[in-house]
Amino acid sequence: MQLQLSLSVADRLHETLLVRGEPLDAVEAARMLVACPDAPADLCREILAALVRNDGRFIWDGAEDSPLSLCHWELPDPDLADVPFISLDLETTGARAGTSKITEIGAVRIEGFQVVDHFATLVNPLRPIPPMITRLTGISQEMVAGAPRIENVIPDLVRFLDGAVVVAHNAAFDVGFLNYELGRLKGCRLGDGAIDTLPLARALAPGLPNYRLHTVAEALGAPVVPCHRALADAQAAAYIFLNLAGRLQDQGITRLGELRAYLDRSSRSALDKLRLTRDLPKCPGTYRFVDKEGRIVYVGKADRLGEEVRSHFIAGAGNARRVRQAVRLVERIDWDEACTPLEAVVREQHLIGEHRPPCNICGTRPETYAYIRVGHSGRGLSLSTSSRAPKWIGGAEDGSDASSRPPGAPLVMGPFRGRARLHAALDLLQRCYPIRHCPQRVNGRPCARSEHGRCLAPCVADPRTKLRHDELVLRIVAWLAGRVDTGLPDPVEYADNEARRLSRQRRYEEAQEIKKACEHLMSVRRSYASLAEARSLRFALLWPQAGNGGGPSVRLNLVCDGRLLEPVSLYPGRVEPAIGAAVEAARAGARGCRGRTGGDLVAVGQQELDSLLAVRRWFYEAEHITKASIPRPEADAADWEATRIRLAREANTLLSKIPSAGEKTRPASF
Repeated sequence: MQLQLSLSVADRLHETLLVRGEPLDAVEAARMLVACPDAPADLCREILAALVRNDGRFIWDGAEDSPLSLCHWELPDPDLADVPFISLDLETTGARAGTSKITEIGAVRIEGFQVVDHFATLVNPLRPIPPMITRLTGISQEMVAGAPRIENVIPDLVRFLDGAVVVAHNAAFDVGFLNYELGRLKGCRLGDGAIDTLPLARALAPGLPNYRLHTVAEALGAPVVPCHRALADAQAAAYIFLNLAGRLQDQGITRLGELRAYLDRSSRSALDKLRLTRDLPKCPGTYRFVDKEGRIVYVGKADRLGEEVRSHFIAGAGNARRVRQAVRLVERIDWDEACTPLEAVVREQHLIGEHRPPCNICGTRPETYAYIRVGHSGRGLSLSTSSRAPKWIGGAEDGSDASSRPPGAPLVMGPFRGRARLHAALDLLQRCYPIRHCPQRVNGRPCARSEHGRCLAPCVADPRTKLRHDELVLRIVAWLAGRVDTGLPDPVEYADNEARRLSRQRRYEEAQEIKKACEHLMSVRRSYASLAEARSLRFALLWPQAGNGGGPSVRLNLVCDGRLLEPVSLYPGRVEPAIGAAVEAARAGARGCRGRTGGDLVAVGQQELDSLLAVRRWFYEAEHITKASIPRPEADAADWEATRIRLAREANTLLSKIPSAGEKTRPASF
């Protein structure tokens, strides 16, 4: 397995060759990369040699008249028996590369369809291993305490992988983690695409109940049982690959290229569709994949449209499933330029809500988002879900702002994606605490839950008990909203104890339901924290823009309460009145939003949720961009005036520095 450079310039060169579909003159290629058509030929060849020397994707011998080509165009397709393979498996602290870390690596080397060597080591992740992961893998904190760190393991692993093609079951997971660490530590990644035994098993061993590693290994008679330990799982994956490779040979598939084509029949068509990206600009904007019937199937945004869209066609198996589906369907790409990346983020969410493309995951059905509602029906407060937004919430129905929650209206928080997880979370809370789970008892008699001590029965209890019950409900709501001083018994601890009790009684399915409900509960709490944080964002950005017919300008983006206000272009001589009007609009919006969410709980319209979360995500992902704070709603006039003066001063300074041509979206540093 050769390593390839992950530098964007090498990727751009690779993409250029893929789009051209033929070798490219070496000097011309280098001049394209440095954006200098008159660069000396000798210097161009030196640049190109340094760039492609150790990158296995390219072929170039350095001669003056030798063209630059791609390796898979020139080299013969090798026989599978002549290709060394490495069966790879990783154990990690979680599911997301970067956030989670590798805890164990197992690899098996196959040559001539025979296992010839193996590699195995624990890895110290330098962070806690979640108890759930320890229960799954058996790898504990004590086991990895003395293990080498990943930076000490990578060199030996790279030597073991040298010259081989990686094989893995659900390869995107293992390769994704390994590429993250290779990119972080060495600035490179694995080269030719890994062979994934998961789709291979689906195609060659149909009829299995599922295609998890354990199921496939057992069905094919693997001598090693997968057990969520890296080496054992790698050995099982190696056996699966060898077994399925034999079945491929029976079908006449004996070469590596034929195997790759069999695995990803859409890969060739995806590369062919690169022609659709030829005219895409390099600026921020949104794009839409349109199928042959004229239907928009996918909407996205990008800081640099051309590079982002091309990546969908080149990444192949590394893309999410729905993106791969969109690539298969696309026949035309439409796009709109945006003045700033932040405006592209907001525009993307608007387009998703408008067109509801089937290949997008979030934002296509906001009407299904559900709220947590603290109801007053009957005697005693109750927790329930509702898919209808209260009319007093600004932006809930018509996008307009509204004032605070009317007196007597139910407390509401949210909305939340996934109504099923919301139901599971509330069911667990009602199991943890003795609160109402039913409507008022019309016959005045307590329900069965109260007779077993699982409900305080406020509907039939005395006023003091009802008051105690309602205080408990409000403390639960406060805990959901992120408060840690509620004095409640920990529902997570209760869920763990309940799951263990059920397991001891061999009621394993019920125990698993409790664990899953606990995960949903914590997920709901995290979702609310993200929403509350998004609604608290207040910042300003100034983006210098070179002249494009109207002269140089500065683009002002103001975000108040997580919402992007109408952007403003600032031109020389007209900065002060334009910024004054924008700041006054932000201040008026801040006054209108006071108390609008009703007490300490945050509730917004269903149509607004995805945009708020997208702005929050961009805020943290663009950590290298400095943002200027905007005063809070309760700030006095002096604070707003200081903000206006500061923004006007920065805008005038930027305008004086903008060249006649230059970067369009490089933000100011406040």
